[in-house]
Amino acid sequence: MGTQFIAPALSDELATLARRVRESMVQVQAGPRGMGSGVIWSVGEPDASGEAEARIVTNAHVVAAARAKTLTIRVHDGRELEATVAAVDPTHDLALLRTKASGLRAAEHGDSSALRVGELVLAVGNPWGHEGAVTVGVVESRAPADPDLELEPAEDENVPEQPPERDPRRAWGVWRPRRIELIQADIRLYPGNSGGPLADARGRIVGINAMVGGGLGFAIPSRTVQQFVAEADGAAHPVLLGVQVLTVPLPEPLRQRLGIQQETAPLIAAVESGGAGERAGLLVGDVLLAVDDAAVRAAEHLGRILNRTGAREQPRTLSVIRGGERLTLTVTPATAEAA
Repeated sequence: MGTQFIAPALSDELATLARRVRESMVQVQAGPRGMGSGVIWSVGEPDASGEAEARIVTNAHVVAAARAKTLTIRVHDGRELEATVAAVDPTHDLALLRTKASGLRAAEHGDSSALRVGELVLAVGNPWGHEGAVTVGVVESRAPADPDLELEPAEDENVPEQPPERDPRRAWGVWRPRRIELIQADIRLYPGNSGGPLADARGRIVGINAMVGGGLGFAIPSRTVQQFVAEADGAAHPVLLGVQVLTVPLPEPLRQRLGIQQETAPLIAAVESGGAGERAGLLVGDVLLAVDDAAVRAAEHLGRILNRTGAREQPRTLSVIRGGERLTLTVTPATAEAA
């Protein structure tokens, strides 16, 4: 008797959650035949016309399949809007779109770090163009994927094979994550689910669905998405040191003598006259180990670390190697507007 009452209640609750999640997701036109999904991550204050800027998160491979800086998105009420690609992070398979319209609803964010193994999750997306389709499963783990595992959009056995150049699924490519934490769920995802929300049992977005592999669905944790969006916001007016850097290996004897864990770091190759780096005392040939407590292992990581939320135009502590010895410098970066 208990099951007769519990099952309908659970079914009704899931249907309500799915409807709420659909209101904060979009369909992304990814090429002439492809279809992806996206999540309305945030909506700004409306202007005099009632329109507000919205930031939409999807997958980098969805944007790559579209091969355009401006995409067409379809919101839950059927409107088609133009969205611009604002930022892409291929490492985490994330992309940020911007659009402006009225009546858009931002998703409620959940804490991916609080997810437990066995917890119920639901994925909402547009597989094969079926808008707002829902699948339900449980969290299998929160950990990096097997580095030998190839993650890619799922294939539908009932869909005939096509030449690679004509099959939009093939254009999405293969993703090999390296030491990236992922939500791994026992849930079915198909092409079209990519970029869509993975929600917890309260309808809060805890991940962005990305790929499948080994019979599991893989999603980018909401914690990673939050950091990506914050860094993308900073990239509009990036924080600058006024230096040019290139990645170099650190000799093993030097690492042992100075107690350095990282194997590579950026070398200062040029210092801009009058820039923040020159004012701080950086010299060509200095090796930059860390900004505050964040190790900088590669030249391409420097901008991301400088642009983290809360660090803009504030004094930063640089850990530097000069002449084989460590030293500490203090720098106050400038923004691109002031540079």
